Amino acid sequence: MSNYFDTIPFGFSLPLQNPHAVSVSMPLLQNVIDYEEGDETAIAKMQSGYPRFFQNKLVKKLLGFVKEKHAISSEKIILPIASLKAKSILEYLVEVEFTCVQEEDCVFLILDNEPDFLKKCKDYIRNIGLLISSRKAEAVLYKLGQIPSVFPENKANISLAEKTIKTVLSKGYSHVDEENILLTNCGMNALFAAYETILKHRKPEGRDTVIQLGWLYVDTMEIIEKRSTAQLQINIHHKQQLENWLENNHEKVAVLITEVTTNPLIQCVDLPWLYALCQKYNIVLLIDTTIATPFNVDVLPYCDIAVESLTKFACGNGDLLLGAIVLNDKSEIVNALKNQFEQFVIPAFEGEVQRLAFQIEDYENRVKKVSENTKIVYEYLKNQPFVKEIYSVFHEDSIANYHKIIKSETAFPGLLSVVFDKDLAFYYDKLNLSKGPSLGTEFTIAMPYVYLAHYEDLKTVAGEQKLNALGINPNILRLSIGIEPVEEIILAFEKLKI
Repeated sequence: MSNYFDTIPFGFSLPLQNPHAVSVSMPLLQNVIDYEEGDETAIAKMQSGYPRFFQNKLVKKLLGFVKEKHAISSEKIILPIASLKAKSILEYLVEVEFTCVQEEDCVFLILDNEPDFLKKCKDYIRNIGLLISSRKAEAVLYKLGQIPSVFPENKANISLAEKTIKTVLSKGYSHVDEENILLTNCGMNALFAAYETILKHRKPEGRDTVIQLGWLYVDTMEIIEKRSTAQLQINIHHKQQLENWLENNHEKVAVLITEVTTNPLIQCVDLPWLYALCQKYNIVLLIDTTIATPFNVDVLPYCDIAVESLTKFACGNGDLLLGAIVLNDKSEIVNALKNQFEQFVIPAFEGEVQRLAFQIEDYENRVKKVSENTKIVYEYLKNQPFVKEIYSVFHEDSIANYHKIIKSETAFPGLLSVVFDKDLAFYYDKLNLSKGPSLGTEFTIAMPYVYLAHYEDLKTVAGEQKLNALGINPNILRLSIGIEPVEEIILAFEKLKI
């Protein structure tokens, strides 16, 4: 793994030389800015990228084949999506029936070039995970004779793959019955399917408000904003504020959504308190456990539904798309809706399931090593003069809450967000770690979070003021700690002193 501590050229895939990589090397902050500004020269160098924001090369090749085969006019816009079911879900959301063509199970929507409507469709495809996975595109291209072979990699037998994944997840999630675990096309599809099912069920009761607790992942926040009347409480530790608001407004609330722990501030809510509050007012509690992982914390006794992006720590290699919905079978409302969640689920492609089944067997051990490394790196960084601030679960506002759900005394989420004593570029450009989007890989990866998640806010004074008011420092560097020898991770920071 030592090559991940070398300077990796801009545009190289992370993981290296992998056509299914979900991250990309961005060694300089200027690389990030060029990408965000849409610089064509920079984008042309990118072998991979975060799938919801960058079209995988295999998907792009399949799209080109479809355009040529069906002689689609260059004046039309083609949007690739996972399946006919994905098409029907998008039609439900935008209330338009689409013209399309198919190749195998992949669907290609044909639209007029109307910018506002196109943006609406593209945003929904990204927000709710209707994407064609790279392995699915690869399989179709190979079947059509458009590529000579598929990428060689370890996979589980298809007959055992789904069972393997669910067995591991069941162990993590309080030994929940495997029939209460649904696999989805990606993590955002898991969140959307759970969220939309609950909201659709509760709107006739007059419950159409969703509470977002904490600053959450960008796609999560966009879904909430688009699909409901939203109530936002940024500070997850202001218990009295939430209690007071709910006392007067609980009858209109359908669901409360938060992350354990939050991203990028790595805060932990008092989950037992929160679930008791939600139960008091008959509010569904939906938790995203991607960052803390079910092998660090025990969340299912304290929520109705948990969702997870299995692309992250469950995979460990950052080379697939998959998500999961985990239903608490002791929740009355969840049991009443058990058979309805499937309506918004895009099933995961079998090649992704096979790949994850091979990787997920190391999930628990991987998380254990990441946890050990994270604690050591935190103790090192907090004593460094070039580190101005560290956002982590170890903060005094979060650690007591975290210990209420922790599975062992050494189980900590593998993220730290750091603010340096100088502008981010000064240290980012010198840091010899993998640098790019995503998290949860076995190799440590550093991400200039605000630049990649909220770049538009950095371009205006008002945007920066908004971020600062929310406690989001524009210069945050989010670290996803890997399983390398921890001395190598620390050495990368020691070299910043030179």
